[in-house]
Amino acid sequence: MRKDRGGKALLKVSEIFDLPGEAGLGVPRVTVTGAHHVHIENHRGLLEYGPETIVASCPGLLVKIRGAALEISAMSDLELVVTGKVAGVELIS
Repeated sequence: MRKDRGGKALLKVSEIFDLPGEAGLGVPRVTVTGAHHVHIENHRGLLEYGPETIVASCPGLLVKIRGAALEISAMSDLELVVTGKVAGVELIS
């Protein structure tokens, strides 16, 4: 529980100073560029992977990408890049 209080305090400080949440808080950032590229920062791994659906676990939510011919073009400990024909991106809390 102590960790939650610290996280809330950091979130409050980031709001006061108008800093983006992903700057040190581990908050996920999802960027969709056109209909063929999704970039996820601060992910924690994949829960589902297929040509029509990719689900990534992120702190506090899941990111579900739906489409056709979906592929992971790059993946590291913190970043994930999905390419293909993206039909939709859903954030599930």
